[in-house]
This record gives sequence, C-alpha cells and structure tokens, in this order.
Amino acid sequence: MRRGGWLRVMVCCAVLGSTSGCLGAVDRPDFESQVRSRGGGLVSALPLEAVAALGRRIGATDVEANVIVVSPPNTTQFRLTLVDQPDQVTRMMTTDHDLSARTPTVHLRVRPPDRPRQLDDYSFTLGDLSAPRPVRVSARHDLDGENFSVSEVPGLSRLEDIVDTALVRSDLPDGQLTVLVVSRFGPDIRMVANVLSPRAETVVEFDRTGAFLRVRQV
Repeated sequence: MRRGGWLRVMVCCAVLGSTSGCLGAVDRPDFESQVRSRGGGLVSALPLEAVAALGRRIGATDVEANVIVVSPPNTTQFRLTLVDQPDQVTRMMTTDHDLSARTPTVHLRVRPPDRPRQLDDYSFTLGDLSAPRPVRVSARHDLDGENFSVSEVPGLSRLEDIVDTALVRSDLPDGQLTVLVVSRFGPDIRMVANVLSPRAETVVEFDRTGAFLRVRQV
C-alpha cells in the first residue's frame, strides 16, 4: 500500500465519527475516544504491509520474527499484563525505545537472514519502515525456540475481526484495545490483545489463525 493508501486508512478512522452525526459536531476528545474504542482504526493492511516492506529490505521471502507488537494510535495507556508472559515478550516490553504510537504502528523484532545469533528491531508507520536497531542478545536466549516464521500466522490478515472479537469478548464498558502482541507462548504461537477500561482490564487470546481462545480479567 502506497502513502496515499495509508492516508485513506487514516481517513477511514474519521468515518467512524459518522455514527454520531457530523464530525464537526463531535468534540475531538470524544471522537478520539470513539476511534480507540473501535480498535484505533487498525486494519490487516498494517501488519501485512509491514512484513512485506521488511522482507524486501532484508531480502527474506519469509520473515522470521521474535515478537510483533501492533500499537493503535494514541496509546498513552499502553500496557500488557500476562500471567504466562514469555521472556522474549518481557524483553521487548522493557526495551529502551517507546512502543506507544500517535498513529497505527507495527513494531517487529526479527532475526536477519544468515545471522542466527542476531536480532534487529524495526517499526512501520504509515508506509514507512524504520532503520534497524540492533538488539542485545544473551547467550542464554533461545532464539530458535522463541522465533517463528510470519507465514505461520495467517491471523495477521484477520486483524479487524480480532479487534472486534477482543472488544466484544472483553465486555468492558468504554473498553479500548491498547496493544496486540504476536509471539510464541511455549510451543504455540498466540495473538494476545489487552483491552483496558477505567474500571477493569482483560487479556484476550487468539491462536495463530486468529481463532478466539479465551478471555481473562487481570
């Protein structure tokens, strides 16, 4: 998707305001809250184009990822709370660069081709792929056990359904999706969403195909 295509994606966010009448009649804070409550305008094109751009950059036909983080816009409440959080997700969440975003963003931690003991971080926003940021890898990190091929996660092409399901299954008034994480949890690849409201928080889990698994209040 070219830059003009990403502009159309952002314009689609504005269309969400039409259910409350003319956009000009809605206060900006209320409008932004409506957008966030509907997944922040996240669409499947975002991760798919991120992976395609990264594959072209590093010369990989199938990108090998360690962790993928999808951030809705204006994620000032960005957080992830998991009971069984894998080490690689914890390392990604405690990185020294900010994972929150003003616009829909994909953060990817990947292993470059032919460099088995290296990881690089990239971010993809509005059609632009960042330069690589090297990641410190310890001898105790099991990259072979942690990594996965992006082709193993067809659920990335169902992002809209995943966001809608996460919000419905959470059943939280004023709930907003704050982050979606893709990673290995033991032998399985899962897609995990955090939904946050002023009074409660849930974790909604999906398998690698995007099929709903469970919801937990935390």
